[in-house]
Amino acid sequence: MEQKDEASPVIEAHKKKNTPLISIITPSYNQGEFIEDTLLSVKNQDYLNIEHIIIDGGSTDNTLTILKKYEGTYNMHWISEPDGGQSDAVNKGFKKAKGEIIGWVNSDDCYFDINAISSVVKFFKKYSSADVIYGDAVSINENNLILYIIKNKHFNYDTLKKQCFIRQPATFFRKKIIDNFQLNINLNIAMDYDFWIRIGKKHRFQYVNRILAVDRTHNKRKIIARREEMIKESVKISEEFWQFNRNWIDIFYSIGLYGFRSIRAFIEVRRLYSKYNFAFNMKLENILFITFRQIKFWK
Repeated sequence: MEQKDEASPVIEAHKKKNTPLISIITPSYNQGEFIEDTLLSVKNQDYLNIEHIIIDGGSTDNTLTILKKYEGTYNMHWISEPDGGQSDAVNKGFKKAKGEIIGWVNSDDCYFDINAISSVVKFFKKYSSADVIYGDAVSINENNLILYIIKNKHFNYDTLKKQCFIRQPATFFRKKIIDNFQLNINLNIAMDYDFWIRIGKKHRFQYVNRILAVDRTHNKRKIIARREEMIKESVKISEEFWQFNRNWIDIFYSIGLYGFRSIRAFIEVRRLYSKYNFAFNMKLENILFITFRQIKFWK
C-alpha cells in the first residue's frame, strides 16, 4: 500500500517562501517497537517543508498498523513490499525523493529535537560550498533513556578511509549526491561507510557542532547482532581498518588526546537539560548519572 502524494497547504505555502524541500528516507522491516518514535521525530519538526518516505520490506509485525495511524497527519508516504535488503530499500527511497536536501534515518533511529531539520537548512546556507553536513548524536537504549552524547570530529578523508566516524542519521546531503551515487546493494551492514568513502573523493563534508540525531542501541541492532558480518564488510571497504582502530584509538584514549572532545561532550550534557526541545519522548536521569556514563564512554 502507498499513501497518495498530495502536498498540504502548509507545504505549498513553504514552497512559495522559497524554503527548500527536505526528503527524509526511512528503510523499515519489522521494527514496530521503535518506528513510531522515528515518525514522531520527523512529524514534530518545526520545519514544515519535509517529505518523509518510508520504504518497508514487507513487515509482519505491527509496523504497517503504525504507518496507517500516521497517514495524513503529516507529509509522509510509504510502501510495503519485498526488497533486496536495507541498501535496496534506501535506494528506492532515493529514487522517490524530490527534495533539495536528503536525510536518511533508519526505523530504530530518530531526529533529536524539533529544530534539527531547520538547523540543517541553516547550516547548508552558511556552508554553501558543502555538499554533506553531519553533526553529533545521542545514544539511547530500547526504553528511550539517553545514555551518552557522541561528539564527532572534523572531516578528514584519510581518517575516514581507516575509521567510519560519521553517524548516518546525523548526516544530510544535497540532491546531486544521490543523482550520482547509490548504496552498494551487496553490503548489508556497512553500506553507509562505503557510501561516505565514495562520496568523500569528490564532495566536501562539513562537520557542525550540534546534536542532530538519536542513535539507538538495542540487542536486535544489526551491528550488535551481526557483529562479525559488520567487521568483514568493513575490512572489505577499508583494508586494515579494524587493526588501525583497535591499536591507535586505544592509545589515544590512554594518553588523553581526546580530552578536548570530552570537554565538549560535558558541555552538551548540561545543554540537554536546558537547551533542547526533544522531538519525541526521551528520558533523562539526574545529570550526575548521565555525566558518569559520559566519563565512562570517553575512558
